[in-house]
Amino acid sequence: MMRKLFLLSAMLLLSCCLLPVRADKTAVLREKLPHLKGVARLQALKMLQDESINSPDIDYQVRCLNDLTEEAYVQGDNKLFAASVLERAVLFYNNDMVDSIEAYVPRDLERLKGNKAWDRVYELWTHLVNTYIFSGHYNTALRQVQAMMEDAKSHDNKYGMGIAYYAMGNVYANMHNLDESGEAYRKSLNLLKAITPLPPTIPDIYSYYGDLLNDKKDYQELERLTVEWKEFLETFHTTINLDQQFRDIQWAYYYLACTQAALGLRQFDHAAEMLAEVDKRKGQGGDFITMPWLFYSAQYYLGKGDYRKALEMNGRRMIYEDGEDVPVRIMILNQRGEILRRLGRFEEAANVYSSIIDAKDSISGAETRNQLNEMNTLFHVDELQREQEHMRMEQERAQFRSMLLIVGIILVGLAVFTVFRLRAAKRLKKAHDELLVAYDQLEETTTAKERIESDLRIARDIQMGMVPSTFPDRPDLDLFASMTPAKEVGGDLYGYLMMGDRLYFALGDVSGKGVPASLFMAQATRLFRTLAAQQMMPAEIATRINDALSGEDNETGMFVTMFLGLVDLTTGHLDFCNAGHNPPVLLRDGKSEFIEMEPNAPIGLWPGLEYVGEEIADITNCPFFVYTDGLNEAENRQQEQFTDERLLEILETHPFESSRQTIELLREEVEKHRDGAEPNDDLTMLCVKVIRDITTTNK
Repeated sequence: MMRKLFLLSAMLLLSCCLLPVRADKTAVLREKLPHLKGVARLQALKMLQDESINSPDIDYQVRCLNDLTEEAYVQGDNKLFAASVLERAVLFYNNDMVDSIEAYVPRDLERLKGNKAWDRVYELWTHLVNTYIFSGHYNTALRQVQAMMEDAKSHDNKYGMGIAYYAMGNVYANMHNLDESGEAYRKSLNLLKAITPLPPTIPDIYSYYGDLLNDKKDYQELERLTVEWKEFLETFHTTINLDQQFRDIQWAYYYLACTQAALGLRQFDHAAEMLAEVDKRKGQGGDFITMPWLFYSAQYYLGKGDYRKALEMNGRRMIYEDGEDVPVRIMILNQRGEILRRLGRFEEAANVYSSIIDAKDSISGAETRNQLNEMNTLFHVDELQREQEHMRMEQERAQFRSMLLIVGIILVGLAVFTVFRLRAAKRLKKAHDELLVAYDQLEETTTAKERIESDLRIARDIQMGMVPSTFPDRPDLDLFASMTPAKEVGGDLYGYLMMGDRLYFALGDVSGKGVPASLFMAQATRLFRTLAAQQMMPAEIATRINDALSGEDNETGMFVTMFLGLVDLTTGHLDFCNAGHNPPVLLRDGKSEFIEMEPNAPIGLWPGLEYVGEEIADITNCPFFVYTDGLNEAENRQQEQFTDERLLEILETHPFESSRQTIELLREEVEKHRDGAEPNDDLTMLCVKVIRDITTTNK
């Protein structure tokens, strides 16, 4: 995020019509300022604000900007007012002044709307969205994006809609919803590139989009994006008068994206050429370009097998590690551990991997303990028994303290007759007090550890009990499903409900893993069963669940992708609604293919959505397979994914015997692919087959 803000700040300064500054006149201007009026006062405040940019005193910079902003607003200089409030927002953001952004930006937005400075409205609004992203309030950020999009549409402002999609992409990227993020970035580019003159925000969006494709390991698509990116920059730099420094910075980020694609496709010669181009320009962008250049240089030498050179580049990159975000530090440490492992320096590699574990624990440790307490409340984990146990322990402690008190009284009484006895009693009492404190601490520590372990075991048993383990024994239906959490508890779900000859079924994947995902999963599972029992259509069930799970109470921005189906066993007719989930696979005539579906949003993000339902006329005798991305995105030790292609190949090359056999086969194939690697996501699968002619079907 920091390097993108560097570009945004640069483009903002470029648009602000800065006046020349003479530092030696600052004191004189301060003296004259109370006597100046009109344009002369505005110019003086602008000169003082320009001079303050070089000051290390942030409070002084803010004061100068506040004075200039208010004067520009009072005098009706709308252009200068808009530029000033934008520059103030950038200053607040880059210095982590979240409270100041929340205090100033909403009021500034209303003032800009009053001046009808719509482009500046949406640019400032984007800063507010980024602030909520930075604070981890993703659901609030999404609501702000939705409001910005609706406002831009009401004014038919293509620029506003374009940067609203840009902000939406940033939110989804931070929520690790990479597919939705990529779609938002693409829509943003399509809208903004059609505007004349070309907006200066577009290079930033290309850079974000390129990083996202690199994170997805979609290197072929990233390579295609760089072709489009280059064409844009060549056109952009001929239509806008941009300082050479900023041109070099934009080209540097383009060449970094080319490097990422080349390394991903193992085109090492091309990667070396692109790194050389970045090297020529990295001085212009300072550390923002030097740091990724060092990281990908190390990746280049690692791929070429020059491990000593790779270690040197990684060491130079680690110089900048202080103050890094934890995910970035983990990425750098992962690279170092791999290099040391290739060099055979296994003890050093083990120490690095231990540092990675500590870094990850620093993020999740306290949060997990809080979430366990919340989970106890939701699942009612034997509260009465725990309370009784607590009371018993308190009684034992009281008896122990009473015994110590009696002993102390006796010792004090004996000590009256002799000084020696008095001193001995004091020493003994002190020893007993220390022993009592140590005993209490040990008991509390042991109890807390056992409670957490017990809670996790109970929570897993409860969660597994929430999904069906038995399936209908009918001659016209072959149904089976399974769920394997990646941690003690997980966020996947599945369920079914028989209503006569009608089968409701659902499968979903909650964002994230562990305790918080399991809480969300419990609510979604309960709502599905309740609504299906009312014989609603799948689209209506999705709409009702979304209304229940979204809104103000979902401040963390959690959501669930779900596939909901309703099949008539007498006709094979399937009604379904897909809420942002992976496309299911239909096996027909020996061929397996993903079905085409409406792009409904995941459940839990926005209240008031109406979900669209679809249908397939007849799936009789055609196995229908639904799954979570713990299947196709399962990773081995080299972080290579299982892939959609491999899933289709296995389903086509292994004759269908039963739904259970299909799921167990795929589970075995995933384990082989992981080759000992820890699961990176929950794995849940469901297969259903409607059987018409039972005499020819072997279940």
